[in-house]
Amino acid sequence: MTYDPVIATVAAQPIAAVTARLRPEHLGHVVFNALDSVHAALRAGDYGPYWGDVVLCEGEDDGVLDLRIGVGVARPFPGLGKVGAWTTPDGEAVQVTHLGAYSERNLAHEAARDAAARLGRRLTGVHWEVHGPFNLEARTRPTDVFYEATHA
Repeated sequence: MTYDPVIATVAAQPIAAVTARLRPEHLGHVVFNALDSVHAALRAGDYGPYWGDVVLCEGEDDGVLDLRIGVGVARPFPGLGKVGAWTTPDGEAVQVTHLGAYSERNLAHEAARDAAARLGRRLTGVHWEVHGPFNLEARTRPTDVFYEATHA
């Protein structure tokens, strides 16, 4: 699969999310359970339309990821139980769109990281994915991958 990384100027967007601190090998199981709990909390109010499922990694320490796992909402979410109000970063980001199999989205992450220096940017360590609707027949889910960046 080939990618065309670009520099995007992104605005902070509200998300309703739960926090998690985990190793990458536990990512799939934890993310899907977390998204279930966030979607359940959102059913208690009118925060739509929803613009995607979001997994925001705010850092990594000794192989442990600090995550915000949630759903993009149309207006700020007041928080409900363990589901809190957060926003995605704003500013510049290296962006890649992955259209292949969901299980291969790590290739988009590699492409974004590899492109940063070529595009004159330094990565901050913060990155996130925005997942579109899952296509059951094709077993794909469009995923936009963003890496927060500053000028090198």
